[in-house]
Amino acid sequence: MKTKSHIYIVAAEKSGDELGAGMVRQLRKQTDGQVKLSTIGGSALAAEGLDSTIDISPLSILGFVEGLKSYPVIMQRVGEAVASIMASNADAVVLIDSWGFMARVAKRLKKQGFKGQIIKYVAPQVWAMREGRAKILAGIVDHLLTIHSFDAPYFTKHGLNTIYVGNPVFDENYDGGDGTGLRKEYNIPDATPVLVMLFGSRLSEIQRLAKPFADAVKILKKTIPNLTIVSPVSDTIFEDVLAAAAQYSDLQDVIYLKEDRKLDCFAAADAAIACSGTVTSQLAIAGVPTVVGYKLNALTFFVAMFLFKPNYISIVNIAADKVLMPEFIQMKCTGKNLARTALSYLQDTQKCLSASQALTNATTKMRHGKNESGQGNSNARVAKAVLGIVGF
Repeated sequence: MKTKSHIYIVAAEKSGDELGAGMVRQLRKQTDGQVKLSTIGGSALAAEGLDSTIDISPLSILGFVEGLKSYPVIMQRVGEAVASIMASNADAVVLIDSWGFMARVAKRLKKQGFKGQIIKYVAPQVWAMREGRAKILAGIVDHLLTIHSFDAPYFTKHGLNTIYVGNPVFDENYDGGDGTGLRKEYNIPDATPVLVMLFGSRLSEIQRLAKPFADAVKILKKTIPNLTIVSPVSDTIFEDVLAAAAQYSDLQDVIYLKEDRKLDCFAAADAAIACSGTVTSQLAIAGVPTVVGYKLNALTFFVAMFLFKPNYISIVNIAADKVLMPEFIQMKCTGKNLARTALSYLQDTQKCLSASQALTNATTKMRHGKNESGQGNSNARVAKAVLGIVGF
């Protein structure tokens, strides 16, 4: 047993940063602090006392066209990350999510003879598109830690050691916010409906969703004049959201709060309009009836149409194989469609309650289904797996 192991954690986007922070807490707990940690990440890892060795802010991109435009910056960061990892002499590097960036880092580490274990945390969604990535991943990393129980067969057939650890999103409770306190703070009467609006975590998402979201606000406020709309926003995109509000005046009717008020917003909300992403799973767990919107660059969407296999984009819909959260993608993502569907929840109490219960039931199965493995939460299983790999 090692008395001290050095683990290097790399997260290129907000969701990966949060996964990394949860893993760090468990690594420290399970080793009684007897583990050395280095990181490339964002604010969540920084909150754990781990400063990033490089700036990851330019890496939060999505799509083929966006990737091409950012290619020089991406490759610069790849080089910086690999240099830092190689110099660290870490026993293992954990590369979290972000397929394009992490695959390049892993490939270079292999080429440069990295002596530690290369661990990929969160598999590329080969069940959705590009199954060929499974074979590529098997050739550039040593281990895969996956959040979906159905991932393993895609990778083990290529000889990649794959460990199912579960999805930390489903370990958390998102229904513990103080909705009453939020309403009191902003003088929102109990009878006044509240909608929570989530813009996404990437600048490109905010820029593409700003107009349909603003149009939805205009329609909603015209139909329900006393409707209160709240939006918890992370520090990394706060200025971008405010810039969108400056461009689209209807967004100035939204109350913008810091992200740490998210659960309070969930608790106060009767319904939500949200950008597709991790937050839709959080809303589902909290039982908030949600309308999902998403838009991509036109060329990216055109390519994705031919590659993407599932019928839905939201994990809760994919798992249930039916629409529990109505989705409006690309050309269908209009203010009219978003507002109309949100109004169906805001104006029909029974429909709102039924939708909430359906989401709660679905996510309960996802959290406690028969395929779940091991004791403790997902973060604990991730940490245990990593420590087992380095021989701690």
